[in-house]
Amino acid sequence: MATANWREKNDQLSEILVNTHYFCHMAQKSKYHILLIALLCLQMPIYAQTILIDSLQNLLSRKDLALEDRVTGTSMMARITGNKDMKSAIVLNQQALALAAGLKDLKYKANVYSNLTQQYALNDSFSLATKAMDSALCLARKSGDKQALGLAYYRKGWLYIIQQREDSAVHYFFEALRVLDGQKTLTCEPVIYYFTAATYGDWNDLDGQAKYARLALSTSIQTQKPDDLVNGFQALATYLEYRYRENKDAAHKYLLDSALYCNRMALQIIRSQNGRLVTRSAPAILSLNTANMFAEFWPEQKDSLLHYLYLATDYAKATDQQEILANCYGMLSDMKVAEGNLAEAENLLLTAFYTIESYPAGGALVKSHIMQALASVAEKQGNTAKALKYYKQYIDYYQQAFDKERLATAKRLGAQYEAEKKDRELQLLQQKAAFNKQLNFFYISLAIAAVLLLIFFFRSYHFRLRSSLQNQQLLELEKHDAQLQLKLEAEERARLEAEQLLMQERQDRLQKELLAGALQVEEKNELLQSLQKKITTISGGDPLLRQMDRIITDSRKMDEEFEAAKADFKEIDPEFFNRLQQKAKENLTRLDLKYCSYIRMGLTNKEIASRLAVEAKSIRMARYRLKQKLNLQKDESLDLFLSTLV
Repeated sequence: MATANWREKNDQLSEILVNTHYFCHMAQKSKYHILLIALLCLQMPIYAQTILIDSLQNLLSRKDLALEDRVTGTSMMARITGNKDMKSAIVLNQQALALAAGLKDLKYKANVYSNLTQQYALNDSFSLATKAMDSALCLARKSGDKQALGLAYYRKGWLYIIQQREDSAVHYFFEALRVLDGQKTLTCEPVIYYFTAATYGDWNDLDGQAKYARLALSTSIQTQKPDDLVNGFQALATYLEYRYRENKDAAHKYLLDSALYCNRMALQIIRSQNGRLVTRSAPAILSLNTANMFAEFWPEQKDSLLHYLYLATDYAKATDQQEILANCYGMLSDMKVAEGNLAEAENLLLTAFYTIESYPAGGALVKSHIMQALASVAEKQGNTAKALKYYKQYIDYYQQAFDKERLATAKRLGAQYEAEKKDRELQLLQQKAAFNKQLNFFYISLAIAAVLLLIFFFRSYHFRLRSSLQNQQLLELEKHDAQLQLKLEAEERARLEAEQLLMQERQDRLQKELLAGALQVEEKNELLQSLQKKITTISGGDPLLRQMDRIITDSRKMDEEFEAAKADFKEIDPEFFNRLQQKAKENLTRLDLKYCSYIRMGLTNKEIASRLAVEAKSIRMARYRLKQKLNLQKDESLDLFLSTLV
């Protein structure tokens, strides 16, 4: 009746546990597999609950105990105490709630309210349980703690299980799992899987039941909590039994063996913990379930049946479970009836009745079942008077139970109505909040639109004003530019006039220099002519005089060439030599400049060599050196460069 999914503790153990039915089925062929499973599972480290009543009392007696630990310890003490005394448990949780009021972290109050939800519900105070549940959820959300919120969602799902609203319960179980997903430590996941598996079993969805039963066992192996482990094995046993009942043939008998094995594993864990389980009802329920399995499927194994019945009886007495105890005595009575020992059967039923009567709140419904069984035994004895007496008592107790159940149902329905009413109110508040949010959004949008419109008008006015100012500034700039243009034109005219004057002065100076040079040349030529005539007159074969005659002739020839060169240079740009030196970074010699001048004039290498009285090879070397000094590439033309240099 409980289920959950389980993961492997290690690869080998997981493989064995996940395929429990397979190994149990194979055990019919080989006992070795069953022995292997038992040994592996018995070797699992099962850590008992250490925070039980004795250890908790020692812990809470410490004066230096932190307030957070005191709140948690008191709440745990309340949970354990609730197995016997629910009212004392509620008082303890209220004390924990008062202590938690001094803590800033709201998760502690949320956890206490979650525990109070369960205890109020078990005490038939469904309205208080609903209020505690609402408080737990509210505080858990505010705290932002995922484990507190997961616990609150789980408790709400559990409350819906009590109210028999399985759809809502599963919804909140899944919400709890969603919130807890990704947390480093497991808290209430195993028990959530346990209840989810039980719900799927009630819905006859065996695949879903199997899934969550295995999850319950795998997560319990991770937590190593005895209660979780017992629930996990019990959930898997219930699923296997349900799966067998679906077919009920010899081929699926291994499912029953697996279910029995899981029940025995759970009981083994219970025995190993020496009664240290928090959920004290589990041992009696497991023992009775196992006894029922023997009674139904293996009635010939009477010793095993009696063993588990007596075990269930002892556990039920120790944990004050009246219904379990009555069922145990009822089964023992049925066995005596089957044997024909009606007196012993009646004594067992009367023992059950007086045992139930000894409890402070002896259950009327349990008593009614006992009286019904006693009436049946009396009829078989032939004692109609006694049978009638028992039957009347059965009617009285059944009426009491019915009235009590009806009252509990009324309370439960009232709490359910209040919860649904709160849910509707919450939905209305959420709808109203959503509407107000939309209305606020509309108002805000309207305000933003108005502000944007005002900004637009302001920007438009500002833009027009700025445009007007810019136009005015533009006009002023244009006026200023026109004035500057006139001023520049005047300055340009003045510069041109100055350059013309300078050029005129330079031309006049050059003409004077040329005239002076021409006069000098003419005087020199006349002097040389007269000298040459005298030499000619005097010469007679004197080699010295003939040599002087040749020198004078060569000098006159050079003067003629100079005059020709001066005539050519009149057309050259006077800035040519300055730009040429800039290009060569002032590295050109006077001879280099002379070469450049001849090249610019268009003379060939031969002509230049003739004028300079050098070989043509020297001119080619001079050209190569000039290209390097002028930083020209190999494929660039020196003639083109010099002719186009401005």
